[in-house]
Amino acid sequence: MKKQNIYLVAHYVTRPRDPKKTHIPGYMKDPANHQYDEQVQISTRLRKQDVNAKIIINLSEKCVQQNSFNDKKDFDELFKYFFKGYHKYITEVMAKLDPEYFNQILDEMQAEIDKDKTSEEISA
Repeated sequence: MKKQNIYLVAHYVTRPRDPKKTHIPGYMKDPANHQYDEQVQISTRLRKQDVNAKIIINLSEKCVQQNSFNDKKDFDELFKYFFKGYHKYITEVMAKLDPEYFNQILDEMQAEIDKDKTSEEISA
C-alpha cells in the first residue's frame, strides 16, 4: 500500500493596511502599507490551485516542497512557525504521523522558551 503524504499548504493574500488611503498615488508601492492574510490548510493531496501557494511543506517526508519567499528556511524552522499559530491541527496530525520527531521538536521549542526566559531574568 502506498504511503499517503500529508501537506501543510499556506496561501497569502496582500491587503492594504489602511484601505481609505489607497487613493493616494504610490500608496501600495510601499511594502510598509501592506498586510498579509495567511490561509493555512492541512491536506492529504495537493490541488491545482496549490501551485500558487507560497509555502508547501510535506509533513510526512519532513521536507519543504515550495517556499516562494526570499528567506529559504528549512523544514524545522517552518514547522515551528506554523506550529505556534496552528498547534491544535498540527498536534493531531504529527502525533499520529511521527510522534518521535514531534516530541523532539517540542523539546527544542521548550528549550528556546527556557533560554529566552533565562535571558530576560539576567537582563532584568
